[in-house]
Amino acid sequence: MKNHSIIIIILCVITAVLLIRGAKKEEIESMANQIVCLMPTTTNNYIAEWARGAEEAAKKLGYELIRFENGFKQEEQDVQVQQQIAARSKPAFYIWWPTDNAGGLASLKALADTGVPVIQANQLPVPGHDSLWVAYAGVDDKLNGRVSGEMMIEARDKLKAGGHQMHSPGGNCLVITFPVGYQAGADRVEAFTEALSGSEIRILDQQPAGFDETTGYDIGAQMIAANRAKGIDLIYANNDALALGIIHALEEAGYHPGKDVMVVGGTCHGDLNALREGKQYATGLQAALLEGMFTVQTVHKFIVAGKRKGEVYRAPGDPDSIPEVTGVPARFNFIPNPPVRSGEIDTARLWGYRFDELATY
Repeated sequence: MKNHSIIIIILCVITAVLLIRGAKKEEIESMANQIVCLMPTTTNNYIAEWARGAEEAAKKLGYELIRFENGFKQEEQDVQVQQQIAARSKPAFYIWWPTDNAGGLASLKALADTGVPVIQANQLPVPGHDSLWVAYAGVDDKLNGRVSGEMMIEARDKLKAGGHQMHSPGGNCLVITFPVGYQAGADRVEAFTEALSGSEIRILDQQPAGFDETTGYDIGAQMIAANRAKGIDLIYANNDALALGIIHALEEAGYHPGKDVMVVGGTCHGDLNALREGKQYATGLQAALLEGMFTVQTVHKFIVAGKRKGEVYRAPGDPDSIPEVTGVPARFNFIPNPPVRSGEIDTARLWGYRFDELATY
């Protein structure tokens, strides 16, 4: 009887061990299709649309996308990284969208040290830290800024052709940007300024604001008051929400946007009335939905290929079809950013979507 009891105990132990091993095996297998994304909050409309596109692509390709969001606070994101690293299991891939690009380098290194490959999203990686990420996927903010600069020169020329007297040889320009430390804004302004080279456009003032219409209005009103005596001809905003805010401030100050001052935005965003009415001259079609899709597609390409090939891949700006998901990703993988002028918003298309489908959220 005693021997029989011992045998039963041994069999129970063996069964338990096998069950635990089976559970661990199932857990490992389940993690093989998981992508963990560390990113800013989806209370921001652009980021919410990016997340929607990423979720759609992940579901279509058979992945589970797990998001850890922070309220645009790098210290909060750093804690999330440590919690993720401390977890017992590891995902197949990390998507890293830093709140503060330089400030988040320690967390990026911690992710890389796990051995799980990391793709950086939305903000170009900090130079000199290439070993911490396998690829970048998303927008090219320098292209975005360059397109805005080209549109600004075009808008200035149209203003002059209409008989407006510039307040300097090339026109005086105000620049309103994303918050300090948000690399996308810095990259855009750098490229925007370079694109103005030789145009004689003079940047009178540049101020950080936020991402929304309210901060665009508040900071814009201050900039208008501070620079009115010098003469204001042109305004560049990092996105259209900021542009819309400063357009309201201009109108309250007695200006007539589209007639005596030209406004160019960096990213189509939300309310299209200013574009439709000609109060805003142009924007860039940087589609958050498509960027989210494209980022997950790039992760999938890397998982399948296990490598990257080439320095830069620029996805074609086809109006009717989205690029194929097959192939090997490059080191830098960029979505298109075509300019859209005020009179083009009803005809512009990208990857099978109308402009208003991509810009209204």
